[in-house]
Amino acid sequence: MPHHLRSRVLPALGGAALAALIAVAAVPTAQAGDDPDPQLEAAPAAALTGGDSILNMFEWNWNSIAAECAGPLADSGYTHVQTSPPNEHILGSDASPGEENAWYIHYQPVSYKIESRLGTRAEYADMIATCEANGIGVIADVVINHMAAGSSSQTRTGWAGSQYRQFDYPDAGFDASDFHNTGSSYCEIDNYQDRNEVQNCHLVGLNDLDTSQADVRETIAAYLDDLQSLGVDGFRVDAAKHIAATDLAAIFDLVSGDPYVVQEVIGAAGEPITEAEYTGIGDVQEFSYSYDLKNHINGGSESRHLTTMGTSWGYTAPAGVFVANHDTERGSLTMNYNNGQDYLLGEAFMLAYPFGTPASYTGYSFSTSHAGPPLNSDGTVADVDCGSDAFTCIHRSPYMSGMAGFRAATAGEAVVNTWGSGDALAFGRGDTGHAVVNAGSSSITQTFTTSMPDGAYVDVISGSTVSVSGGAFTATVAAKTALAIYAGNESGGGNGGGGTTNDCVDVNATVSGTSVGDEVYIVGSIPQLGNWTAISSAHLSGASYPVWKGTVSVPAGTTFQYKYVIVRSSGAYTWESVGNRTATVPAAGCLELNQTWNAS
Repeated sequence: MPHHLRSRVLPALGGAALAALIAVAAVPTAQAGDDPDPQLEAAPAAALTGGDSILNMFEWNWNSIAAECAGPLADSGYTHVQTSPPNEHILGSDASPGEENAWYIHYQPVSYKIESRLGTRAEYADMIATCEANGIGVIADVVINHMAAGSSSQTRTGWAGSQYRQFDYPDAGFDASDFHNTGSSYCEIDNYQDRNEVQNCHLVGLNDLDTSQADVRETIAAYLDDLQSLGVDGFRVDAAKHIAATDLAAIFDLVSGDPYVVQEVIGAAGEPITEAEYTGIGDVQEFSYSYDLKNHINGGSESRHLTTMGTSWGYTAPAGVFVANHDTERGSLTMNYNNGQDYLLGEAFMLAYPFGTPASYTGYSFSTSHAGPPLNSDGTVADVDCGSDAFTCIHRSPYMSGMAGFRAATAGEAVVNTWGSGDALAFGRGDTGHAVVNAGSSSITQTFTTSMPDGAYVDVISGSTVSVSGGAFTATVAAKTALAIYAGNESGGGNGGGGTTNDCVDVNATVSGTSVGDEVYIVGSIPQLGNWTAISSAHLSGASYPVWKGTVSVPAGTTFQYKYVIVRSSGAYTWESVGNRTATVPAAGCLELNQTWNAS
């Protein structure tokens, strides 16, 4: 099976077939970064209004997204959230045996009712209203290429009670006349070199809608308009490659207004269907971007080449870009949360660099590729409980939320003053911002040329102060960390995570189990400790090994939770095996921490 499907899991597939799908590799793109074009390219104009930092909140239920919009996201730079498909889907009992909780059931529509295990229509509307009240728009992932797999001899029931069977979905308004290749002409996609087969045959049992028909287009457009009536600002179109571009354009011609559109079109060399066919409709997801990010941050090519990313690397524009999504994180072609600090560096770079419209990703941890999110006893997706359940809540890291603020502040500014050495890179955004990413295994100390005005700026990652004078600043950036400053976020103001104070935490931690290239950090529940991610200002020096030492500025009276973590040269985290430690900074003087790594 070609790579286009990678982890699009279906009920007919067992574990072995699923593993085979995920293992199939995409046709690799040329590694342009190994011989970069010195000419920097301007980013395509963003199609979103009010900013272009999307956060894909995969499998978060509507009430949890609303709570996040009213809480941590309201103080971040994210301007939009993307929801999982909101329409009625199959029941878990109709998934493959042992996969009743599978994530993929959301991608098997039964009707266009806004009722799913993620929440009700009313909850979806309330979520949109809450997010909008906090300045955050909503993008909906929509599945309009196909309907659920079904049996021709057995009537099944969907999540909201809709009855359906193969080629017959009365609550969606579809019968056999609305599908491609029914009856004796039935076919499934096997040859991705055949345009007709890719766009007119069925996707491993998922029934392919005949979108050339006016009534099918009208039904789909009505669904998209219904979502807009609830306040949705745009759409991510799943499996867009399997819909002829002329058909998809005709559907959106029927949709009211001018919503943002980003399309899943996974291109491959030599195939007849290309991303460029869809650029007149909206953004096209550029999968090669995420492959190249992994290669240059978590792979074999040097990170310094990333400052030339653009259409000269063969990318399509206008593009939707990402570090990982729900499909790719279950494969091996892109990074995911298991890549630890490298994943966060990829997110930080994507938000700092102006190519494409970025969609950051926050989901949940999983041990099998089909595993779904935590459920309640009634089968609904449980409310997110950050730090206590499978949801990673990784978007709360300053590498994501802080960098989304950096992106908003530097919007429209050109890339200037690029610098690179090995796996470290830096660049400015006009005279409004400057970012440094060190994906290497050793700290760097460097004086950087910048166009920013003289001043003291707060690093959005660490909360420490960076002083710019005479068109330059000097900084030490620890291994596997980043730094970003921007105008409007000067020391003593802005939202840079607390700035610096005269209060301090002195750390002397005896840490065993490190190897050459590893670094040790104190991480914790407050911005000064990275909100549980490694940041430069909380890096500990190994000069007195095995004792790792450092001082972190934390305001007096602050109570916080913390742990020590080893960041391996690969970017992966190794946590100490003790419960969260707790401490309070005294009213005067430094808090002294003299502790030993707990590996029991």
